[in-house]
Amino acid sequence: MMKKVFIATSREVGKKCIAWAAANTPPGFELVGEISDADIIMSVLYNKVFSSEFIKNKACFNFHAGILPEYRGTGFFSWAIINEERKAGITLHLMDRGLDTGDIIEIRQFLISEKDTAYSLFLKGQEVIFKMFKDWYIDLLNGKYEAVPQKRNEGKLYFKKDLQKVKNLTKFVKAFYFPNKESAFYFNDKNEKIYLNFKQEKQ
Repeated sequence: MMKKVFIATSREVGKKCIAWAAANTPPGFELVGEISDADIIMSVLYNKVFSSEFIKNKACFNFHAGILPEYRGTGFFSWAIINEERKAGITLHLMDRGLDTGDIIEIRQFLISEKDTAYSLFLKGQEVIFKMFKDWYIDLLNGKYEAVPQKRNEGKLYFKKDLQKVKNLTKFVKAFYFPNKESAFYFNDKNEKIYLNFKQEKQ
């Protein structure tokens, strides 16, 4: 019986994966354009969460931007820099009823340089995802993988609202405002120190 495969994505790298899969799907499997028809689902940076009822009785895999179980949820590339991590990574895991809690098939890591931004890490991450997808696609279809359970009590779940909170730097700029003393600052890509000045009206 022909098994139907759907690649769920909301990013350009997902489109590359679909194009590659269209030319490399082995006999016995068919790439489909409707998720409702699928027996096998591969999520590549998809922006929606599947319900446990929907994925039941399906083989479901996720290419997650982040190292699990430490970084579940969203915004990993930003949090990796905020938390001063030395490495970023992509995790291939099974999908289950939780959010990024499924058994891990592979974690592929890469170094974070001093010049990296969330965007540059995202671009590097897309390259890693595409390579991982090509390496694993046929084996995943044929069930040729081993998956290790995550430690559920470790790591943290990050939401978009968490990242929105840390974007507001007002308290840091105010905390380091004092006349004739150094203000809060950041270093640009030329390693120049850029000050964040706070203007306080006379009281």
